Amino acid sequence: MATYEDQKRLARDPDPEVRAALAADPETRPEILYFLAEDEDPSVRRQVALNEGSPRQADLLLTQDSDDGIRTDLAAKIARLTPDLPDDRRTALYKLTVQALEALAEDQLVRVREILSNALKDVAKAPPNVILTLAKDRALTVSSPVLEFSPVLSDADLLEVINSGPIQGAMNAIAKRQSLKASVSDAIARSGDEEAISNLLANGSAQIREDTLDFIIDRAPNHLVWHEPLVMRPKLSPRAVQRLASFVAMNLLDRVQKRLDLDDETLVAVADAVEKRLAEDTKQRLAEPQWAEKDDLDAQIERLFKTGGLNAKALEKALAQGEKRFVLKALAKLGGVPVQTVNRIVSNRSAKAVVALTWKAGLKPHFAAQLQSQLVGLGPSEIVRMDENRWPMSPDAMQWQLDFHAEPSHVV
Repeated sequence: MATYEDQKRLARDPDPEVRAALAADPETRPEILYFLAEDEDPSVRRQVALNEGSPRQADLLLTQDSDDGIRTDLAAKIARLTPDLPDDRRTALYKLTVQALEALAEDQLVRVREILSNALKDVAKAPPNVILTLAKDRALTVSSPVLEFSPVLSDADLLEVINSGPIQGAMNAIAKRQSLKASVSDAIARSGDEEAISNLLANGSAQIREDTLDFIIDRAPNHLVWHEPLVMRPKLSPRAVQRLASFVAMNLLDRVQKRLDLDDETLVAVADAVEKRLAEDTKQRLAEPQWAEKDDLDAQIERLFKTGGLNAKALEKALAQGEKRFVLKALAKLGGVPVQTVNRIVSNRSAKAVVALTWKAGLKPHFAAQLQSQLVGLGPSEIVRMDENRWPMSPDAMQWQLDFHAEPSHVV
């Protein structure tokens, strides 16, 4: 080991490689490393940042370094050492480490904050204020790991994040947390965030109150992405099953019947619901549609169009009665597109094109979900997720979908 005087001499050596080697040596004295933390050569400062023997004062100095790579290396090192922090928060080491982590948690470089978040996401000793800062970060790659996994975040912290208007995707991470408490589940359910609610329903460890589940079921008919996780929720009550049976697809009810975790009362409720649903479907198929008159379908559609009767309600009834020809021709008429284009979209099972066709026909965004499922027969994983009041694509993108499926002679 070099003497203190030798280290002082090497720290002033004109060759940066010599100084860098000294900065990388775990035997170098702390005061020498602190001196080298201000070296003019970034390669020297980087070695100080990487050296686990560097005093925390040097690390704190390097949190303000102008070199992005140095701060990135520093974040990785300090986060790696955090689990070994002393339990006594009054120690100088603890306080200086927290100061360094606080600075890095607000670093201007997203990569620095990402490294910190991923390294601290499951560290029980991580400073709470640092974790909360990362949880509120406006970059999802930073906030998501701690929101989903950090044991440091309390229920109050999670509710604070939810109520603060977090970035898109933040609530998805919270909804995936293990053993999520009912109060947090309530807040997610009432947020209206479709994807977050879907993740919440799919999280079998999340506590969801019965009245909260009822709240979700009330809104579920217009959110197909919720149907599968809803019917697969553990401990479904007979009442919940009966409500779900009124609108979910029959194949999902069939999956419910095959579950082994439901009690006899619930299974009886499922069987009754399936029998009632089949009877209703049969009755609808046998019923003659309102527009089934003697003149041909084109004339009927033309008449409905002129009188304002060609609308979402008419299409919904046609879907329920299995009158797909009526729906296809009605969409073509409402959208002013050739029926061949509509047929091609359905034949190709293009979810995005169905959304575009719904938009072109002047119908509401939520109706696109019904068409994808009931007209085209797409499953939950294939459907383009819809907001009730907002289209998922720009008008130009939707027009492109229609042009793509049109015959060349019909493209303007």
